[in-house]
Amino acid sequence: MAADRDRAQVYAAELSAFDGTDMEAVVGRDAVARAIERVLNGPWWPGGSVSVRSMRSDARSSVARCSGGDGAGVIDIGISEAQATLATGAHELAHALAGIDHGHDAVFRRAHLDVVSVITNTDRATGRGRLHVDQLRQAYAAAGLATGERAWPEPPQTGGAIAL
Repeated sequence: MAADRDRAQVYAAELSAFDGTDMEAVVGRDAVARAIERVLNGPWWPGGSVSVRSMRSDARSSVARCSGGDGAGVIDIGISEAQATLATGAHELAHALAGIDHGHDAVFRRAHLDVVSVITNTDRATGRGRLHVDQLRQAYAAAGLATGERAWPEPPQTGGAIAL
């Protein structure tokens, strides 16, 4: 994979979008894993196979990796207790949707917006899910980070809330 030049900017945009919101509340690895599993088992998930596991107890960060050396195979998402937030789950699942080789590029950012939409999708009347997506979209724009084209179906716009 080429240098992941946008990584720090993506992290800063996420912090700008989600800091102080329910997306950044530490809810525990099991709750994050359940939210990810609901997306994977829901009607929209257009990505490949994903497994979710806990990281070592002393791990400070979460990760998404491909189990196959050639970029094919199961995407393994590891969630650390320190980062057991819905924002982290959405971020790592976006890597699985975009493809690990995309790092934090424009395709990843499109996947990230779509996964945030699905993982927080609530009734349109509440606006909660739309608010999180709009906050992230605005943070990406403020950082000068474009989003790529979707190579998967558009996520549903309402209903199917995923509760922790």
